[in-house]
Amino acid sequence: MAERCPGAVALGAAHLPDWRLTFTRDSPGWGGGVGHIERAPEDEVWGVLWEVTEAHLRSLDEYEGVAVGMYVRDVVAVAHDGSDVEAVVYLANPRGHKPPSKKYISALVSGAEAHGIPEAYVERLRGLAP
Repeated sequence: MAERCPGAVALGAAHLPDWRLTFTRDSPGWGGGVGHIERAPEDEVWGVLWEVTEAHLRSLDEYEGVAVGMYVRDVVAVAHDGSDVEAVVYLANPRGHKPPSKKYISALVSGAEAHGIPEAYVERLRGLAP
């Protein structure tokens, strides 16, 4: 985010119930699948809630390939600091399951640890490494 959205502010951990993390698009830069979320009763996704500007969203749209149909931008309700708030998410145009690389999972784990994601979920992320 520091590179793509200078000035964006991390607000902290956020919880998205009834969704799950999957990997459906291959990324040559990461050497494997990259993250996507999909509805899944009884599951959950944890992430970081960011305060962003319209310029940040345009930058993220470009990076995520929204114009060429790689991802679409959507809004979901996440739990953050005891309240439900609307958050922008990017949903992949799925292309089947693509296993993530160790490098990608390591980046997810580092980010989760840095932003106070619960340890049980961090352990789940660690368990995804090949």
